[in-house]
Amino acid sequence: MTLGNLAGAYGTERMINEARDKYSMNIKKIIIIAFVLIISHYLLVIPSYAQQVNLSMDPPIVQVKIKPGKAIIIGYTVSNNGDPTNLQFLVRPFVPQGQLGSLTVSPQLEGPVQFNLENADLPLEKPFFFPSKTKKQAVLRIHIPPGIPDGDYYYLVLAETVPAFSVAGQSTGIASASIGSPLLVSITESGITEIKATIAEFSFKPDYVLTVGNNTVRIVDNSHTLPIVLSVRNMGRNLIQPTGSIIDSNGKNKNIYTIVPQNILSNSQRVLKAFSDGGLDKTNSTVILSSLSLGNHRVNAEISFGENTTIQYKTFSFLVLPLRLIVVVVISLVLFVLFYMRFRKIIRKEE
Repeated sequence: MTLGNLAGAYGTERMINEARDKYSMNIKKIIIIAFVLIISHYLLVIPSYAQQVNLSMDPPIVQVKIKPGKAIIIGYTVSNNGDPTNLQFLVRPFVPQGQLGSLTVSPQLEGPVQFNLENADLPLEKPFFFPSKTKKQAVLRIHIPPGIPDGDYYYLVLAETVPAFSVAGQSTGIASASIGSPLLVSITESGITEIKATIAEFSFKPDYVLTVGNNTVRIVDNSHTLPIVLSVRNMGRNLIQPTGSIIDSNGKNKNIYTIVPQNILSNSQRVLKAFSDGGLDKTNSTVILSSLSLGNHRVNAEISFGENTTIQYKTFSFLVLPLRLIVVVVISLVLFVLFYMRFRKIIRKEE
């Protein structure tokens, strides 16, 4: 091997060693940086935990009738089956919204009715620590000052969690949660409440409407279900609880759907619910008729708004037909006639 070849080989080996050393240094730097970042993460970042809220309140709803100048005491029990939390009791007025049972709650306590808690250590709107797996009773005193006009006053008794930014050095969620119990107060000097209500809507949506002269026939396909809407309007000063039923008559067959007891608040309208074989309907209708038999159906609503009141009636009728079967039969007949006519033309040409 010549001197030049030796020098070249030595230079190549030295370049390989230098590259290997640089690669080793880069690997060491990457390992050191990763180690520092991991340590910094565990030392500087505080873990965050979502708080589990699971509250229940008893009684779920309270309805009282009281005279002006009187007071009443009601006990509420709140159970905490979730994480420890800070809790406070609130009372807020509300008004009914829409006809599906929604409420609009005021952000402040308003109105003539006076509230305070009889618990010596538990004022309204003052947070307290509420441990897990415990119960707390709030004894609410309701006072009606003299001179308040007769009528209904609606409130929500609320147990509301108070946001905590840190517990034991760990960050927690800051969203609050609450559970409420409606308090329906009817104030009456004489002890008599006003009942003034009417059936506002009793309707359904047919598949087809056929008008012949002055007569209108509503047609429903027997393969479809039929939602029925029954709503009542309360125009009085006090809440009502309608009772009654919806009766579907088809010849000698009758299906009766009993109205579910529910409160209709003063100056509001609400869709009623009725029991059916499938339970309570979860849509915006009162009841859904299914497995409709063929023929003419007459549906009646009979509603009572209280003792010594006149029962109100509403009715409508519709005709149930096998529309899908009729369409299939008609299409089949048309195709048969067309095929038959075509077949006859071919026979005539051959003759």
